[in-house]
Amino acid sequence: MQRLLAFIEHNLHLILFVVLQMVCGFLIFGLNPYQQASFTHRASNVTAFVNTLTSDFVNYLNLKEQNIMLQDQVAFQFRDLPSTTFLYLDDTLTVSDTTSRPVFDLVPVQVVYQTANKAENIFIINKGSKQGIKRNMGVLSSEGVAGIVLATNESYSTVMSLLNVNFSLTPNIKGVEYFLPIKWENKRTNILRIKGVNKLENISLGDVVKTGNSTVLFPPGLSIGKVVNIETTSTSQYSDIEIESATDFRKLQYAYVVINKDYNQIQELLEYAN
Repeated sequence: MQRLLAFIEHNLHLILFVVLQMVCGFLIFGLNPYQQASFTHRASNVTAFVNTLTSDFVNYLNLKEQNIMLQDQVAFQFRDLPSTTFLYLDDTLTVSDTTSRPVFDLVPVQVVYQTANKAENIFIINKGSKQGIKRNMGVLSSEGVAGIVLATNESYSTVMSLLNVNFSLTPNIKGVEYFLPIKWENKRTNILRIKGVNKLENISLGDVVKTGNSTVLFPPGLSIGKVVNIETTSTSQYSDIEIESATDFRKLQYAYVVINKDYNQIQELLEYAN
């Protein structure tokens, strides 16, 4: 008690000043409607600003979790797409009943390392053999084709980027399968090329280039990119097609590994045929 009284005596002027300020504030804002309304308005603005900052900060902390949840939803919906299922006829005579079975699964992954300034670019994802990922599995971004798995260990996988001079894929344009490789030539980022396309082919600027039925790594109909330039010369019957990749590798943070459940069975038949 003596210490409390000594504290009050020592700070008496300060305490009296604070009390008088509180009384003045009450008289000004409590008895004058204009000042009261002005104070309330300013206090509301400050509160709203603080709440906005708090909300943005919390949303930022939850961004990774939300991205993972969104990836899981996309992977789940992907299994039911027509292009990712095979149709089976239960009765081949009357065709009275049909069933479909998902053939492709997606494994959501995060990109932990990547290059985009080399001739043989790669990126590394944070899942591996423990999640069923193996060599020669396709990899997608949210925009389209991103690469093919090169190697895996238990927890990580190395992926050959679409921006790799060794990457090759057969394109499909307007439903037509072009048995010419689409490749990156290490000249311009995100620009791929198809060489030797006949001038008579119905290809125009802006056409979407997709995966077709010439690969078992990806379902047909996935975007590879779009036609941005058609190079022709008067002395040749053939054109070179430049394609801007659908995947923007400068922003690639999340991806999906495509698992073809029937890959081994199909590959056995292909090896036997060859």
